[in-house]
Amino acid sequence: MIKKRLFLGLLACSLLLMAGILAYFFLTFFRRDPGVLRYIFLGVILAVLAVLAVILLGFSGILLSLLSDREFLFLEKPMNFTVSLLYPVVVRVGRLFKIAQDKIQRSFVEVNNQLVRVRCGRLKPDRLLVLLPHCLQTAECNKRITSDQSNCIRCGRCPVGGILNLCDRYGVPVRIATGGTLARDAVKKLQPQAIVAVACERDLTSGILDCIPLPVLGVTNERPNGPCYNTAVNLQSVEESILFFIKGGEKNVRLNLSS
Repeated sequence: MIKKRLFLGLLACSLLLMAGILAYFFLTFFRRDPGVLRYIFLGVILAVLAVLAVILLGFSGILLSLLSDREFLFLEKPMNFTVSLLYPVVVRVGRLFKIAQDKIQRSFVEVNNQLVRVRCGRLKPDRLLVLLPHCLQTAECNKRITSDQSNCIRCGRCPVGGILNLCDRYGVPVRIATGGTLARDAVKKLQPQAIVAVACERDLTSGILDCIPLPVLGVTNERPNGPCYNTAVNLQSVEESILFFIKGGEKNVRLNLSS
């Protein structure tokens, strides 16, 4: 929960900051101008208050979902709106507190994953998409797998072959992308109902935000050689994420892995 608290704390700070700015403008300008501008400004104040009310509702929904491990369908749109609108603010507030952006991104991915996991709907395997970064492929390999992953000979020198075996076993489509544009094109073309994405925290964050309201389970890769070069990933984490969607929840994942 410690990782999640970072993003939630910054989210709360962002909400308070917006409320404080609104109060400042109200006290500074609204009371001083007795003319027509007063009513124009009142309209702006009311509009911003309505947005803040939706954000507060979304923030409450995030907290309730995380604390109760339950899905609140009527709060889903406010939650998505809150995350989409306030994430850039969260990053800037984090800079004020000298918090590294990768820590914020890691915390955001953790929060997102738990919010996704409270949804227990079962999907057909062909409605799930597994997205992989090309940096999982060993740099010494001369096979072009980004355009066609069937070119992979599954030699075991990198995690790609193991993940392709998992996707074959469960009948799940998989795409390997060199960047966000190709990843978005794959999502647009296949139109999945959910995604399992393997990437670094930065790419996972941007991908999750781009895909809202599509549920995305993010699996953070390992970078023993630095970013974007011969990265690795825990195959069990990928398998658990796939099974979550196609078996319908955490309980069924544990039963499947233990059988």
